[in-house]
Amino acid sequence: MFAKAGDVYCVYNTHLKKYTACQITKLEEKGEKLKAILLSLDWVGEQPLKEEELSSLKPLYKDFMYWERGLHLIYVDINVPANYIFIGNRSPLTTESTNAYAVSWENGYDVYRQLKWQEIPKEKRDFFKKADKSKEKVLFLGEECAISRQNLNSKLTEFDDALELKVFPCLSELTLNKWPQNLYEYLQFNPFLNVIKLENHEQTKLDFSHTYLRRLTLDMTGVKELQLNDDLEELILIGDFNENCQIQAKENGANLRLLLHKSVPIVQGLKDLGALHCSGILEIDFAQVLSCYPKLRELRLWGKPGNIRNFYKLSEFKELAVFSTVDLFGFTAEDIPRPEDLPKLNMFWMSSLPEDAAKVAKTYYKKQQEKGLNLWIQKPRKSEWLAQNLNNPFRSWDGQENISAANAKKAATLYKKTRAGISKLVKSSADEMMQQVTDLVRVYTEGFNKMDKRNCFIETSEREDIYTALVDLLNLIPAEFNINKEKLLQVFDELRDF
Repeated sequence: MFAKAGDVYCVYNTHLKKYTACQITKLEEKGEKLKAILLSLDWVGEQPLKEEELSSLKPLYKDFMYWERGLHLIYVDINVPANYIFIGNRSPLTTESTNAYAVSWENGYDVYRQLKWQEIPKEKRDFFKKADKSKEKVLFLGEECAISRQNLNSKLTEFDDALELKVFPCLSELTLNKWPQNLYEYLQFNPFLNVIKLENHEQTKLDFSHTYLRRLTLDMTGVKELQLNDDLEELILIGDFNENCQIQAKENGANLRLLLHKSVPIVQGLKDLGALHCSGILEIDFAQVLSCYPKLRELRLWGKPGNIRNFYKLSEFKELAVFSTVDLFGFTAEDIPRPEDLPKLNMFWMSSLPEDAAKVAKTYYKKQQEKGLNLWIQKPRKSEWLAQNLNNPFRSWDGQENISAANAKKAATLYKKTRAGISKLVKSSADEMMQQVTDLVRVYTEGFNKMDKRNCFIETSEREDIYTALVDLLNLIPAEFNINKEKLLQVFDELRDF
């Protein structure tokens, strides 16, 4: 179903456990595609809207956190997701355009965020907004700092007592590399502190149940018990994980998104987990994932590349609404589930996958697009491609729209030559090593300069790929050579034209 200007829809929001509403205000040509502008509406209900209520609808004004008060408008695909319920059509509530784009229709998330914001006492919200616009300075650890400061990293600004942070009323993000005094007390005091990264804390029991966190990145080394707050949306686990660790989360993690790297450990207490993301995968077993998290609504996976064992088990995730993989293999066309096996699926993305599986996935799900499925199957790979690209950090460039096949091949060749050159230098002296690696870095950088000069395709993500690949190459040099890698990266930075 395609959206039309004036259409009003409802969608169930899992955080609110209520329905939210939106309107398509107009359709516009953006580039070569027709896009719809979605307006969030100031309405929630236990049941979907009724058509007779359309005339009383009002737009939602968003002003939570750092947002200036305004309408919540975003460009979305004109294809209506399968989980959206059509209510009726009425005259658009605004004719405004927007600069904001979204991959999906967002399922009423910003409505939820605005309502949570409005639960904070008005005087605290007003003080936050005033401080955010203020140029006033406050004294922190003997130095003058802006009162409007939004984030702080203890590696750069060391402090011992978290209560000292009260001088920053707009602080919303905190990175800690040790456990400060009075952390719990401070977190319970500040309803705007939503994001924390906590490393090297040396705690075995952690209790965030009375905080206002939305995202928590946590070093799990030594942790035996972890209690989460009800509104936590995203939990990122790093460090050494103890599989006997007990985690307490609202509804066993039903509204939680768990982010992991390389592997999926067995986590106690998250049997109803709603979303799982895992990156850097070498191997993952869907049978194990199903056993641990049978009620997943969202499963997103990135390989290094890697393999999926028991892919056929995907058909048993009956609550699954969103599924995506990148650079993952080890399965065949026979393992692809049929649409009737995944009745709630509304987004199905697979990139860089076995060629036969890609063909079958497209065949099975092409007609589901008419019912609102967001389908994106790209970069089918032959077995020969995988053999050639297993250790190629530029494999994602192959098939990318803005990168020619020739440049993708040149990047892979340049990486292989640089890697081979570094490997041959192991028998060199330290002085010879530094000079010769400097020459390799120069050739590497100038190679990409030459490619980009002809096509101008290197932007932020490509630049990061080139830099990350170079860091990995320099890490191949044995530590005993005592090479100044920062100086080599400085050579790269000085020479690059992109």
